[in-house]
Amino acid sequence: MNYSLLRLAIACSTIAIPALSQDLVAIKAKTIHTITGPSIQDGVILLQNGRIKTIAKASDVEVPWSATVIDASDKIVMPTWVLAHANGGLRGGANERMQNVPWLTVADAIDPSSSFFAGMLRNGVGTIHVLAGHNTLLAGSGMVIRPFGRTVEDMTVAANTGMKLSLLAGGGSRLQKIREMRRAIGDIREYLANFNREKAEFEKEQAAGAIPADKKWEKEIDRKKQAAVDLIEKKLKGWLYVPSFAELDEALRMGKDLDLNLVLGANLDEAEALLSKLKAPVVLDGALEYYETDPETRKETKYCSAKMLADAGVPFALSLASNGPASYPWWQFGTCVRNGISKKQALEALTMVPAKMLGLQDQVGSLEVGKLGNIQILTGDPMQATTWVDTVVLEGQVVYERSKDPRLQYLFEAAKKADEPENTNKKGEGK
Repeated sequence: MNYSLLRLAIACSTIAIPALSQDLVAIKAKTIHTITGPSIQDGVILLQNGRIKTIAKASDVEVPWSATVIDASDKIVMPTWVLAHANGGLRGGANERMQNVPWLTVADAIDPSSSFFAGMLRNGVGTIHVLAGHNTLLAGSGMVIRPFGRTVEDMTVAANTGMKLSLLAGGGSRLQKIREMRRAIGDIREYLANFNREKAEFEKEQAAGAIPADKKWEKEIDRKKQAAVDLIEKKLKGWLYVPSFAELDEALRMGKDLDLNLVLGANLDEAEALLSKLKAPVVLDGALEYYETDPETRKETKYCSAKMLADAGVPFALSLASNGPASYPWWQFGTCVRNGISKKQALEALTMVPAKMLGLQDQVGSLEVGKLGNIQILTGDPMQATTWVDTVVLEGQVVYERSKDPRLQYLFEAAKKADEPENTNKKGEGK
């Protein structure tokens, strides 16, 4: 079954992000893919204080003598990928056992030493929106991180970026899950109404002189309910996971009825009639292609969720699967192009589209003067399966080098030993 995350009405403010590096860095490239502008052949990117200072043809740039030079003159340079939704790298798994835990945050569960983040760098990912899994009704707040750092604080780009909600949580029918979600949100709305009513009564009595004028309202929102209150007051976005197309229409209606800023998820195989209702970008999961079998004819029909959205004029963002071919960006791009999507739109789906969804379009997603120096250096065209990430630079600091990747060194050494013919004529044997 294929799932997607559909973003509705997300408005994020610009986030000030401290640079990891204060050095002056120059990257020489055979080709620079800027994403938002034309590609530059034989170009140079100058980074200062972790941000892009200059990007132009090498003939138009004088590299300062004090700059650290990264020679990628035979390679492709482009921005690191941006993931609008992921739930890897969490201690103890991505899901909670309790169904309603809106007060939690993934900041308490992110494990900086997780191999998930090393894998993200290996694949050229520089920005990740981490949320809880799909098995909890109200699962708490997510955060945007960079996959590098000794502590969660080092990795943090933006905190409290949205609350994860899911209609997949627990057992029961589809309608039961929708009723439970409505009830959970309704309970928070009732709590807030009672809180506001008590505060209004306090202020009324104070105005009438029944309460001293210098006495302040001291009651505060329950800490365990604060995030859910922020959700219904639209101070926090909601990312609602819908397990199949059958709930999609009701989920859209629920978001409107409850007046929430939501991210929805759905199986799109039979949802073509609903695509016209989607007015904002969509985050697709790793499975871009899937098949449905006619129960009578047994004929298989292939669907490509990205192509369906492209045809409907709905922008989409790509994500990576946890394993298999779909965990590689170039596989996702190739799948898109194979189904008739342009190379430009495919690249934007893992750069500028998710950056805009996260409100980080002024920081990441493309190579432009003033943006963060989040750059990946590739051995070839990003659409080619034989292309590898050679180097990753985050905010001016080299954080990954393929030649020093311990995981690859181990695998290559093991493969080398396996290919070596066994010497059966060891000294002192076989004679």
